[in-house]
Amino acid sequence: MTIPLNQSGNTPHPLEQLQEWGHSGKGIKVAVIDGDIDSRHPLLQHLKIEHANQHEPLGSKHGTAVCSQLAGSGIGVAPEVEIVSIPVFSQTPDGQMKGCSEYQLSKAIRQAVKHQCDVINISGACLSVNGHGSDQLRQAIKACDKAGIKVIAAVGNDGQRSESLPASLPSVLAVGACNKQGEPASFNNHGAKLQKKMLMASGVDMPVALPQQGLSFVNGSSFATPIVTGVYALLLNIVKANKVSVKPDELEKWLFSASTRFSHNEHTYHRLNLAKLMQLVQSQCFKQQNRPNARRNTMTTEKTSHTDAVTPSEYEHSDHERAIPREDEHLLLEEVTPSSTDNSATTNTSGLNLPKISDPTGHISAHNAATAVMPQSEQTDARVVSQLDKVFVIGEIGYDFGSEARLDYFTQVMGGENAHPFDPVHMARHLSTGDNVEQSNALIWTLKIDGIPVFAIEPDNQFAVLQFARLVQFLHDQETQGVERVSIAGVITGETRLFNGQVVPRISPVLRGMFNWTSKALADSVYGENTNSPSGNTESMTVQQSEQMSDFLNRVYYELRNRGEAEEERAINFAATNAFQMKEIFADAFKENLFLNKITAEQSPITRPESICLDVVLEFFNPKERLTAARKLYRYTIDVSDVMPVTVGKVRMWHAY
Repeated sequence: MTIPLNQSGNTPHPLEQLQEWGHSGKGIKVAVIDGDIDSRHPLLQHLKIEHANQHEPLGSKHGTAVCSQLAGSGIGVAPEVEIVSIPVFSQTPDGQMKGCSEYQLSKAIRQAVKHQCDVINISGACLSVNGHGSDQLRQAIKACDKAGIKVIAAVGNDGQRSESLPASLPSVLAVGACNKQGEPASFNNHGAKLQKKMLMASGVDMPVALPQQGLSFVNGSSFATPIVTGVYALLLNIVKANKVSVKPDELEKWLFSASTRFSHNEHTYHRLNLAKLMQLVQSQCFKQQNRPNARRNTMTTEKTSHTDAVTPSEYEHSDHERAIPREDEHLLLEEVTPSSTDNSATTNTSGLNLPKISDPTGHISAHNAATAVMPQSEQTDARVVSQLDKVFVIGEIGYDFGSEARLDYFTQVMGGENAHPFDPVHMARHLSTGDNVEQSNALIWTLKIDGIPVFAIEPDNQFAVLQFARLVQFLHDQETQGVERVSIAGVITGETRLFNGQVVPRISPVLRGMFNWTSKALADSVYGENTNSPSGNTESMTVQQSEQMSDFLNRVYYELRNRGEAEEERAINFAATNAFQMKEIFADAFKENLFLNKITAEQSPITRPESICLDVVLEFFNPKERLTAARKLYRYTIDVSDVMPVTVGKVRMWHAY
């Protein structure tokens, strides 16, 4: 395929050519994790925008501006992409942007995966000491990698020699802004990781849309990010149309291999170069046709005013924009600028602040909108619960003070100088003495996995008194009687900041989903009654069965430990606590000397209406006859649509070779 000439006899602008090859991104689904988007803006009316949160979008400045850079009419890089708007940033009445937490961001990323998006744009960042992030955020990024979804994120505008999240995470394409001279913008964050993986694009004086038909010119890595996202969407369409098998990481390598490398302050940077990228795409996706009458390829390696996507040119507009004649651009501005003198709707040159993603450390404040707590009357409505974020988590009970004032309070009520409020044994005995249980609501109760707090537990309904009493009992049993595990079922109602600054999701528990136990006691309760044995050695068989089930429970706790948020995780955790369902399986497996090999949970092919059914499959094998004996599989179905999972149907079993 050869590059066609335009009417003036010159090669087309590289972006125009990529848009033609990539059909302007048509069919590519892009998740914009940002603020609300004003879909009624004249520059965005042509777009197909799906609002993931199913509410009437108010239209924030930042979200609208980012979307216009990505796909706005006349100024967007890929104007035909499908937008999935997942708002995590909110806007105050005075127009200031409020950021989100890493948990909220990870939840939005997983939501984009469920919507089967092809690429995710995140024009938000927070400073990070090491760029490691929370485990929830890392797992969400891994879910994108597994699904073949590229995450593209801004480096942030703090101008610090520091890492930022999520841009510093592996496999995330980090985007920084460059000025009109093609140099790194002074406001870019530039930690060691970011310097190695940052791809820069135009980010100064960028034309964007604002709510209520407004226009503005803004600066920031926020607005360089959708440029790279748009170009990536074009590349995706090109490789799909030409049936070229390329993974997301390989497309990222295309962007870097075709970029302009240059040194600045003794560091090497990469700058988006559309002309080189066009040549690379042609060599990788199109075969030259050497027919005698084939159109001549007039593309040369000589540098013209359009060769580098970010190199300053004699024109005032940014190089990533379409080659719109100046009079057309003037008409475009006149068309969307209201005639009124309302400052909120007129074109201006003020910048927009990049929203923050709070890092769970003490020196960064949490930026999260207040989340309404759902009353128990609504939590018990299955139709309402099915739409909420549910958890069924297994771990250990803990507590936190949240502030110096609460720590001083417990120091005083526990005996002053002789008090040990951080000692869980002393705290358990104190709360279990007399009427001290009434002090339990002054603590932040936590659910820990391997000693790390992963949830805060906050009873907030008419059964709160009983729930606090049960939490006190759990702590006492754990610290004084050797109880190993607790299970908590509930819904996530918001977030809580702990004493050390860590931000964790907050659970509103349900009383019927709060239990504690030891693995041995749970197994003994299942096999406590003697069963008839041909050999008469009933007690020995019962002990072996109990040990085998204890091994199964420990395996769930340690090998498959999880947060209990995903549907599969809730199903497996419920299976571990549903001991009497397990009795039937282990009793049958024990007769054939079988041992557990693996546990899986997958979507059931047959599901009841308005239910979420998963098949939990336990695979057993005979370790003495691995090559000659068939594996035996046991399957039963669990419905996780309610806050408390429930089994459906009977246990099914079969052999597999």
